Amino acid sequence: MPGGADGVHASRQKGAGISFIENRPYVFGDDVRAINWPLTARHGSPIVKRYEASRELILWLLIDPSPSMFTGDPVAPLRWAIELAGAATAAIMAGGDRLGLIVPGDKNSPAIRIAPRRGQIACQSVLDAIAGLAPRVPFAQDWRDSLGRWTSGGRNQHVWLISNGDGLSGLGALLKPVAARHRTVWFCPVPNSEGHPVFWAGNDAPSGVELQAWDVADDPVVRLGQWLRLGA
Repeated sequence: MPGGADGVHASRQKGAGISFIENRPYVFGDDVRAINWPLTARHGSPIVKRYEASRELILWLLIDPSPSMFTGDPVAPLRWAIELAGAATAAIMAGGDRLGLIVPGDKNSPAIRIAPRRGQIACQSVLDAIAGLAPRVPFAQDWRDSLGRWTSGGRNQHVWLISNGDGLSGLGALLKPVAARHRTVWFCPVPNSEGHPVFWAGNDAPSGVELQAWDVADDPVVRLGQWLRLGA
């Protein structure tokens, strides 16, 4: 699978902005204010400086709250999810980007949806909401209600689904249009990453979703750092 350095860092676009990219020969139509005059004098022909503009990243954490996420040996998948989310919030705060949270409800509990915001207080509210979760049994309609109209709008956001697969029945069809427009990664904790089958309840995992199946006994913060460096 591809690495994910752009999974938690703002993506970059070429154009007018704040970070230098390169010097290159002047092309008709370039902004004359971008001419590098000292370099132009040395080369004897116009040279312009190119810059890049940062684009704010929006990262959604999509957490599966099914009962099997709360039990496990040596580590419960939800505890693993909290540590992974904590690492994500650190990167989000460092980049000045925005973090949001979606957790489906069930017949006893309402859905949790925290709109993407930036800053320490916003990120802490996401972590507190995950840490305070109690088991839920979401069905397809519960996932649909929690995702809302977001499944049919927007582009170029990032979605991290954190689940061991048990509570995902009915989610695949809903994530298919999301994965077509947003980078969507499924972080799946497994009891033994070597040869352990990855299970998506309902067998409707959509194409376009990147899979990161990591041993639940491994430190997810370390694994995330390794994954990010591979994509750097």
